Order: sequence, then C-alpha cells, then structure tokens
Amino acid sequence: MKKGTDFELLVKAIYEEILSLDEIENTVIEHDLKILGKSGVSHQIDVYWEFVHAGIKHRVAVECKDYKAKVSIGKIRDFNDALNDIGNVKGIFVTSSTYQSGAIDYAKHCGISLMCVSEPSEDDLKSIDGVRKLVVNSNALCISNVRMQPYLDAVWVLENTNLTAESSFTIDGMTDEIKVLDKDYNLLGTILDFENKLPRKPENTMGLSHEFKFDDAYLYAPNTTYPPLKLKRLTFDYDTITHTARSETHFEHIAQAIIRDVVNGNCHFYKQGIEITEY
Repeated sequence: MKKGTDFELLVKAIYEEILSLDEIENTVIEHDLKILGKSGVSHQIDVYWEFVHAGIKHRVAVECKDYKAKVSIGKIRDFNDALNDIGNVKGIFVTSSTYQSGAIDYAKHCGISLMCVSEPSEDDLKSIDGVRKLVVNSNALCISNVRMQPYLDAVWVLENTNLTAESSFTIDGMTDEIKVLDKDYNLLGTILDFENKLPRKPENTMGLSHEFKFDDAYLYAPNTTYPPLKLKRLTFDYDTITHTARSETHFEHIAQAIIRDVVNGNCHFYKQGIEITEY
C-alpha cells in the first residue's frame, strides 16, 4: 500500500470517529471515489460521505495530501475547481504538513476547510482536560499486643453456679466466639467487637488500658460446661501503632493522531485514551 493511501485511510478513520461522536447515523464514508462533474469530467475524491439533516442532503469531499512541504495555493485552486464542477459539495483539505499563507486566504474565500493531521505533541496532550495524578495518603490506626481480662460478678457466680471460692476454670474460644449477652441473652457484642471499639489514640503508644463496664451482662464461652456467667467488666491492655502509606496513580493521555483546523484551531484527538501507571 502506498504511503499516500495510508494517509488517506487514516483521514477516513478519523472522520469516521468524529461522525460517530457527533451521532450522525447511517453515514458511510467512502475512500477513493470517482464523481462525475457537470463538465463530464470524472474527479477522483480521496474521502467522501453524504448525509441528510433536517431534510437537507449534505455532501462532503476530502482531499488528502501527505506532504512535507507546505501546501500551495495551486493545490487549493485545483481542489476548488473540482468542487465547483461537482457542485453542491463541502470541501475539506487535509495535509500532514502546513499551508502557505496564500493557500489559507484562498481557502477561506472559497469556503474550504483546511486541516492538518499529525502525531500529537506533549503540549497537545497536556491540553486535554482531566485528572493527571491521584495521590492517596492513608493512615491505618491499629492495635497490637492486646490482652483481655474479664471480671465476673463473684457473688452472682457463687450463688448461681456450683463454682466455689476455690474453683478455677478456663474460658476458651476465638475472640469472635466469646460473647457478651444481655439479661435476655441477646448479643451485646463479641470480644472481637469490643476489641475493635478500643480507642486508637494516642497513636504509637505502648501500655494503654481501656475498660468496658456492664450493669446486667453475661459472658458466654463456647467451650465450657457453664452457662453464661454474670460479667462486671472487660479490661483491655494494648498498644497502638499507626501504619502510614502513600500511593500515586498517574494518568497519561495518549492519542494516535490529532487533526486540527488551521483557521479556528479546533482539534480532535483520534483514538484518544489514558495510560495508567501506579506507584
């Protein structure tokens, strides 16, 4: 495939994307089309499409030039002659370079749009609105070296169980299995629940203590033969430690090409996307 043809197909793809974004439906863009003019001469059109809007038929012809040098006024004049011979068609001239000042003035006079297609520069991509970087600072307030001590109502235990003043027994279970119940045996919370309620401040401090007191609560352990025992308080000794972290996510805008209107500066980024890099 010739280099010029590659450029024509790129321009065709760009306008297909633009038309889809503009929600112009049922429009087929054609490439390398021959259109018969009023003079009987056939004109080769690089990219062409037509559509109906508000009952009016619109026709668009695009001339593509993959040049290194500036487009001269002669190229614009030749294109304008072809447009006039075809009749009732909007002309767009697209180049990979730029235009001579005379070509720009003549195109304005003839109503021909002048466009440039190129790879987007860093400055072009920086002009795209959007978030560039997202920074997240996190402080996780944690506890460690937790030691829990339950204090039972000794009088109640002696009066309501077969335990004596000389008895000893073991409360065994995971912190999410040992429970504190109210007088109707409804759950007030597990040991883990109360542990999660421990104050995390002051931060990074050793030897802290916190107490939960109860008026009419009962301690239940899964691996014991005793019923729930009346509980006066839970005491926790623990340390606090704060873990800090920082993460950065960079959003870099990318695009395969940019098409820019030479006269008004409006541009469209073709195949625009975002590359995400996390640190």
